[in-house]
Amino acid sequence: MNIIECTDKDGIKVVCDDGTWYNHIEAEHPEMKECAAIVKETIQDPYEIYQDRFNLNKKVIYKPFVLPRPFHTYYLRIVIEYKTRKLRGGLIGYVRTAFACSNKKKGDVLLWVKPS
Repeated sequence: MNIIECTDKDGIKVVCDDGTWYNHIEAEHPEMKECAAIVKETIQDPYEIYQDRFNLNKKVIYKPFVLPRPFHTYYLRIVIEYKTRKLRGGLIGYVRTAFACSNKKKGDVLLWVKPS
């Protein structure tokens, strides 16, 4: 079952299954409990998108000031891995992680910034 199912800003379907959400995201990052709707909204309306420096199939999305207190001054960081659909063709994105961070990761390449 998918906890998150939406499209990113480029119109690509992105999902996060319950195993990833509960066994990784909430288990490793307890600040993300009850934040699935915020993650979904951030995928649909990101602030910045970066190319992961190690994996060309992964993009990193950041959005500041969207998490509840005490993480309201942090960035939400979401990593999405894109794969080609074998039968249907096209791409699909899988949320690999999401968490609060105080700084952006160095070395990732900026791809897009939301116009102000």
